[in-house]
Amino acid sequence: MRSPIVWAPARIAAVGAHAPEGVLTNADFERRLDTSDEWIVKRTGIRRRHVAADGQYTSHLAIAAVDDLLAHNPGVHLEHVDYLIVGSSTPDYAYPSVSAILQAHYRLPKTVGALDISTACAGFAYGINLAAGLIGTRQVKRVLVVVADTLTRSVDYTDRSTAVLFGDGGGAALIEYSAEPAIFGMDAGADGNGGKFLYRTGLRTEINGVEDASRLLRQEGSAVYRWVMENIPAAIERILERAGMELGDIDWFVPHSANLRMIEALDKRLPFPVERTLFSIEEYGNTSAVSIPLALVPAVRDGRVKPGQRLLLMGFGGGLVMAGNVVLWT
Repeated sequence: MRSPIVWAPARIAAVGAHAPEGVLTNADFERRLDTSDEWIVKRTGIRRRHVAADGQYTSHLAIAAVDDLLAHNPGVHLEHVDYLIVGSSTPDYAYPSVSAILQAHYRLPKTVGALDISTACAGFAYGINLAAGLIGTRQVKRVLVVVADTLTRSVDYTDRSTAVLFGDGGGAALIEYSAEPAIFGMDAGADGNGGKFLYRTGLRTEINGVEDASRLLRQEGSAVYRWVMENIPAAIERILERAGMELGDIDWFVPHSANLRMIEALDKRLPFPVERTLFSIEEYGNTSAVSIPLALVPAVRDGRVKPGQRLLLMGFGGGLVMAGNVVLWT
């Protein structure tokens, strides 16, 4: 028996993205570590990653992404926003939240909801799902979903296996009520038993018997790769079933840009054409939740993504967590 089709009376009305000006190239890492441009590109597909400047934090990148959305969508006005959802693994503070910082920066009414979510690389898809739920239950009409991370502040630059992977950036999407549903198949999940494969300690410094007081990002890449290959194809099947669609109905696949080789393997496993897959890994590295908007926004602005096309968004990563949906581009 098929699952009932899951949809929301909502659409993505506008998107924006931002990457800081500072850049770390593979050549920069050749001078720091026992590595090479050839080794990095062959194993990850990464050539550059953008890095926040001194004194620049996650909230600054979030604001820059929202400003980019506003600059490219002159008809959008934030005074119409009812709710803010921000996804980040590297907030400026434990509290106030990044969403509260944005509320204050844009002088939004105190009645605007402000929520931070900690869903790592799945944050953009999770945020869209939550926004669609809020709109679908008529609690609000417009939700601003923002993701931002300064991952380079949490990287161990003596660890060759992780130092070359991560970059900084921000992304934003305005989700609004639509009489014609345009967000489908919302699905999410978690596997806390896999948290030991990709984590960063905080107030608690022990995880699965390992003591790590560094509060730096730790990843067991091969284990994460296996988890993705074992779990994400099934998650995509669930999303498509809940959307009442098949893989052949999808025009663009937009997965989390963790590693180009992982994306290629995932495309082969599904199967889905790599030439219809959007990713941001080469220029920006792994930017966690920001990797999807950094891939999506350029494709929207250069005309590759067209109205009427269906996009499959799939986020996955630290925790371990996953979330996805199908978006009808309008």
